[in-house]
Amino acid sequence: MKWFSAILIVTLLACNKNPGVIPSGSGTVNSGLTAPPVHPNDSVSYLALGDSYTYGVGLPQNESYPFQLAAQLKGQSYLARDPLVIAFQGWKGGDLLAGIAAHNITKKFDFVTILIGVNDQNKGTDPKLYTMQLDSLVTQATTFANGYSGRVFVISIPDWSVTPFAAGMNIANIKSGVALFNAINEAESKRLGANYIDISAISEQAATDPTLTSADGLHPSAKGYALWVNQIQGSVIASFK
Repeated sequence: MKWFSAILIVTLLACNKNPGVIPSGSGTVNSGLTAPPVHPNDSVSYLALGDSYTYGVGLPQNESYPFQLAAQLKGQSYLARDPLVIAFQGWKGGDLLAGIAAHNITKKFDFVTILIGVNDQNKGTDPKLYTMQLDSLVTQATTFANGYSGRVFVISIPDWSVTPFAAGMNIANIKSGVALFNAINEAESKRLGANYIDISAISEQAATDPTLTSADGLHPSAKGYALWVNQIQGSVIASFK
């Protein structure tokens, strides 16, 4: 299916002549302002942006972290709808920007998550270019979240150096690369008023617990994603209050 992935990405990039940076667009950005509360039994809409980690490659849809997160919110009495997921295996920051443009989103969401950067780290994207792309992503996500940056959640890149897939590779280089891109994720999300959620330490548990990694030896299993969700949901619910 590699040919399909390549065709899809080329199609998406063609929809945006400059996938590196997308203007923030129209709409008021209420950075730093408190969003209206979301109460239990309120309807909750959710937009999940990312790459293969958000797509949940190799797992049934309901076991991906965005769908597990929505299920957790339902368990807390929020009327969470199924998330809109814009993500695909192998996507870098520029691909995600193009994917968003191709979807032509017109609706608003109660919260938005972003998990991007592992392919930029692995494929050698210039950190300065990635920073510009991430800024565009966070700015757009804020617009999708009714203009409230406090309802945008940037999730750290997991430390994939501990996975079986990385065996035989330069582990130190992987770790330092992930740390560099996560430093950008943290600094830029905080600068733009978004939330930063560090799940990297949780991902490192896969080094000693093989049940946290899926059959492909790289991506988390449903159990591994569940550990992420346990941390993410607390921050999301806190933003509702």
